[in-house]
Amino acid sequence: MPDLENEKLRSDNVQEILSNPPSWIIRWGISIVFLVLLLVLTLSYIIKYPDFISARIEITSQNPPEKIETRISGKIEQVYVNNQDLVHKDQIIASIQSTANVKDVLSLKQYLENIVLDEAFVLDRNKLSKYKLGEIQSSYTAFEKAYLDYSILRNLQPYSVDKMSNNKAIDELNAQIKTYELQRNVEVAKYKLEEKSFMRTKQLFDDGVISQNELETKRIQYLQAEQSLKALDITLSQLKQSKNSSYYTGQSVNIDEQKDKINLKSTMDQSYYQLIKEIMDLEQLYFIKSSIDGKVSFQKYWGNNQFIKYGEVICTIFPSGEKKLLGKLIVPATNTGKIKPGQKVLIKLDNYLYQQFGIIYGKVRNISLSPDSEGNYYIEVELPNRLITSYKKEIPFDKELQGSAEIVTEDLRLIERFFYQFREVFKYQ
Repeated sequence: MPDLENEKLRSDNVQEILSNPPSWIIRWGISIVFLVLLLVLTLSYIIKYPDFISARIEITSQNPPEKIETRISGKIEQVYVNNQDLVHKDQIIASIQSTANVKDVLSLKQYLENIVLDEAFVLDRNKLSKYKLGEIQSSYTAFEKAYLDYSILRNLQPYSVDKMSNNKAIDELNAQIKTYELQRNVEVAKYKLEEKSFMRTKQLFDDGVISQNELETKRIQYLQAEQSLKALDITLSQLKQSKNSSYYTGQSVNIDEQKDKINLKSTMDQSYYQLIKEIMDLEQLYFIKSSIDGKVSFQKYWGNNQFIKYGEVICTIFPSGEKKLLGKLIVPATNTGKIKPGQKVLIKLDNYLYQQFGIIYGKVRNISLSPDSEGNYYIEVELPNRLITSYKKEIPFDKELQGSAEIVTEDLRLIERFFYQFREVFKYQ
């Protein structure tokens, strides 16, 4: 019983306290709740909670480093540069062993590039015949043969004998024609005289002055003169026909000479360009060259006679000069419709912790119009401040940089995101 009374007493005391709270708690409690609510609203307005899309990013220069791969398997003949050396465009970095001598091939290429295939061209056969050309030897031999054929036609002029003989024949025919034409003039005069004499004799015979025998004698003399003139005309015609035939023969010789000249010149030109092409093909296979100016970086040690596989990277060339940097992202199709040019990109590099170095700000430059075969979109990001971070630190760049990127699609405040949820709820009511 005492326990029940004590419990009842305590219960009554508690009820009395709860039913009659002090007035200062009500007064200050409402104020404190209001201040806390105001603080929460203020912070939710100040604090930003953006909507973003995350992806991996690769930062490189617009002229990216060139990875030099071999195009054929074989042993390295020689490496011509050292690590970190500056190289120029088309400079040979290394060569793969082949049946051709590198110096001889390069010397032949330089020689061929400096010649002009004109009438005055002379091939230095004594020098070139000593070159060890390996796979391109047959092409050089074909070019040399084509040159010899053309030079024989150009220098020895085999058609000149036929042309000279034909011209001499034409000259002799002209002299004969001139002689026969003079003789014909004489024969024409004799014919005319015989004709007049025959006509007078015929008139005398008609008048009965002379006999039939005398008339026949004159007729024979007249016919002989006519026959001599016709025979002379036939001879002249034959001589002129021979002259025309000789003229056409001379024209045919000239045409044949020009045809052979053109054909042999064309063959020499074709063999020249074929030789140049095969030299370039050999360079592509066995000569490892840089296609840009820059600094060479070897990923491993390479020595003479070391075997290298087809497609293996032997070195990387980093472009020289000012590097305009560019970020490259591959993002899945989800939410890519929110991505627009000009949107802010927050970049955190793998090699430089953002807590220590800060983040890099970028801007979306463009986005591919269609996805790739895997449904991903390619996005380019420009870096207005290059590699200066939010902590005002500049990140050095001498290679590709990897990291993560966040594309800010909507720069919302916390309070906007809170009310955004309610808007989505009531939107479809």
